[in-house]
Amino acid sequence: MVGAERHNSPISMKITRLAPVLQVSELRKAIAYYCDVLGFEEDFAFGEPPSYAGLKRNDAVVHLCSSPGNAARRGLGSMYIFCDEVDLYYQEILAKGAEVTSQLNTQPYGMKDFQIKDPDGNLIGFGRPLED
Repeated sequence: MVGAERHNSPISMKITRLAPVLQVSELRKAIAYYCDVLGFEEDFAFGEPPSYAGLKRNDAVVHLCSSPGNAARRGLGSMYIFCDEVDLYYQEILAKGAEVTSQLNTQPYGMKDFQIKDPDGNLIGFGRPLED
């Protein structure tokens, strides 16, 4: 495995969770999209009015930020979510109006996946490894 030997840190640290932060234009609208269309649930929101929120679905966590200073970075984010039942999920979110940018397909890199674009232009891939 290329790169597996590159553990140069003398400190043994276990990463327990990862939360990508996506920039959005309107936090409440983005939360509604991620919850109503993609099936996430709101975990927290803070600020007055809220400008940062955390969403979760099972073990997946995503944070959304609508700070005015980050406006230039909106729509530049992307993430890939590994899941099971990708076929059923694809049909479910397609019926709810998700904008698909790459159709569900079997890929030469060993995944069955698809990609969508959220209302702010962030790209999200969903996929599962192919069975042997």
